[in-house]
Amino acid sequence: MHPVPYLIVVYAFIVMGLGFFLTIRRIFIKEGDLWGSPSINPFLFYSGKITMFISWALALLKAIFPDFGWMDAPLWMSWIGSCMLCIGTVVLLLSFYGLGSSLKYGLPGKETQLKTSGLYRFSRHPLYLGVFLVTLSSILFFPSVLNIFTGLYCIVTHYLMILGEETFLANRFGNDWIAYKNKVRRFL
Repeated sequence: MHPVPYLIVVYAFIVMGLGFFLTIRRIFIKEGDLWGSPSINPFLFYSGKITMFISWALALLKAIFPDFGWMDAPLWMSWIGSCMLCIGTVVLLLSFYGLGSSLKYGLPGKETQLKTSGLYRFSRHPLYLGVFLVTLSSILFFPSVLNIFTGLYCIVTHYLMILGEETFLANRFGNDWIAYKNKVRRFL
């Protein structure tokens, strides 16, 4: 067991949880609704979200209960995973903040603005970049077969969600989306 990376993982998930809670609370107070429609096949959409939370929960369980699972990651993997988790957490929380009330669990039904400020100046999908970083950190921190499978499934389905959202954004924002897409990369 490597106590420092384990503590980093626990604290990063606490910060992420508090950030999610405050963001969702703010949206419910302003909008009253967080739900949108799936950007891809509903089975893939919801199973991708479920596997994301399973993968993240496995890393958190390993950090809280070091004897959980049948293997420990080497020290270097624990450190890389815990540091990547911190970066991913910051990216996720800043992305949530940048989306403001446009943040939905799926595609928004109401009119929204094309977000091009904050992290969205550097990445068209910083929220998904954060999801990928946290999921990869989970796989590195707890490289069990189950976590590798759920994490990779999460990444693939979220990438498909990106493609679906880009089609939606092209239809909703037209030339503004094209200009933004030509100026800003998908991830970095």
